[in-house]
Amino acid sequence: MSLIELALPSPDGQQLLSDRHPEGVTAISDALGESLGNISRLQGWQTQYAFEAVVVALGSVRLIKTEDSGLFYFDDVDGDLQPPDFRIVLKDGTQLLIEVKNVAPKNGFETKVRAKDMVTTQNYAEATGGRLLYAHFWSRMGMWTLVDPSVFDHVENQQRLSFIDAVKANEMQSLLGDGMLASEPPLTFSVKMKPEEEKLAGDDWRALTIGGVELRSAGRVITDPDEQRLAWFLVWHGDWDEATETHVDDQGRVERIDFIYGPEADDDSARQIAEQGFAFFGPLSKLYTLRFLNSITTDEGGIRALREEPEPALLAQLVPEDYWAREDHVLQIWKFRQFPAKEDAGIPHAQS
Repeated sequence: MSLIELALPSPDGQQLLSDRHPEGVTAISDALGESLGNISRLQGWQTQYAFEAVVVALGSVRLIKTEDSGLFYFDDVDGDLQPPDFRIVLKDGTQLLIEVKNVAPKNGFETKVRAKDMVTTQNYAEATGGRLLYAHFWSRMGMWTLVDPSVFDHVENQQRLSFIDAVKANEMQSLLGDGMLASEPPLTFSVKMKPEEEKLAGDDWRALTIGGVELRSAGRVITDPDEQRLAWFLVWHGDWDEATETHVDDQGRVERIDFIYGPEADDDSARQIAEQGFAFFGPLSKLYTLRFLNSITTDEGGIRALREEPEPALLAQLVPEDYWAREDHVLQIWKFRQFPAKEDAGIPHAQS
């Protein structure tokens, strides 16, 4: 009803609201058509919903709600107010107000906010008792950062933020439970065939019978259901490169097809990975955002939905805190957490 009331123009004469149904449908249809035709607007909404879904999936907050919906009234004696996108309540009761921004690939490694917009949003935070933070989705890298307004550089009438500065001051992990995952490469998904049942099916075609599937981590077969579920998530939503190998028997029949996932690495990177024993997948927030975007876009990248209902604490379930208490893991996982230098002197934390 509030949407209809906002869409309708002011009433004319004594006409009843209940008699304005056709007018309301037309007004909403016109507004909806304009919004659906604006790709930038759709991408902006997708980014907001992606952030909400990531926070819910990380499972480290008490509450997240949309802050900038509905009407509000205020005394403007101290300046204008503008609500940010979300309010978050942490487990300790701390209140955060989050403004979400999408940084398009064409903008590269810097984003801008109008200085007056930041002032009005800060005024709202001060008036409602919350700490203002800016969440940016750097779409070229597929990464999230969460920073305090003080990290921005004031240039003329703009507040500017570079990707490097955002990464250095990122509080996604320290506040919202994000983390950087790593494992020993490669991850391999194998489809095992029954060579004895292979048949020719026309020119250059073979009819194959699948005998089973298998997941391996660095050559070791994964049998634990929890580890298999985590491995599947990393295979489907991680950003490691995929390669395919076909194995045949001495008669040329297909025995197995391997889909091999590993990091893109030059000689120096490969040497470093070999020495340290693991390679990074990326932050949990990045992995879940890839999952989220895959669920709401077509194979060609078209937008088919703005949001998908998030699964609470999914990422905490995939890699629970007691994962490292066991010593018999086939799928070895390292989890790193980043803390801004002001909090922790830049010392990285890791679990494996």
